[in-house]
Amino acid sequence: MPDFTDEELLAYADERLSSERSAEIERALRNERLIQDRFVALLSERDRGQTSVGEIWRQGSLSCPSRSVWEAFVTGRLGDGLTQYLKFHVEVIGCRPCAANLADLSHHAHFPESERRTRKIFQSSAGHLPQ
Repeated sequence: MPDFTDEELLAYADERLSSERSAEIERALRNERLIQDRFVALLSERDRGQTSVGEIWRQGSLSCPSRSVWEAFVTGRLGDGLTQYLKFHVEVIGCRPCAANLADLSHHAHFPESERRTRKIFQSSAGHLPQ
């Protein structure tokens, strides 16, 4: 039977693990009754409100930079200190929501601002245009 810490199981529930580790836990949850029971017990305990300050920070993603900060990162408008923290946040900590934000912003970064604005207007009004 695979060995997972309580912290890993809760991080899995919050989608804060790497894809590889999440897949391992998901397989174990499908096949191992003991892991399923432990996982349910951990979630029940957490939902009773007996949470630590650290858990509140993790659940609320309080260490995650805003999307506008990630946009400034992609466009190279940040100083070295914050740039290093953002790289650490995604590469070392492995924050999946921030990695998704970064991927999305990086994908759109190659469009000139006017083209982005035009696409946004078109996409928001596409349903209102006559066929």
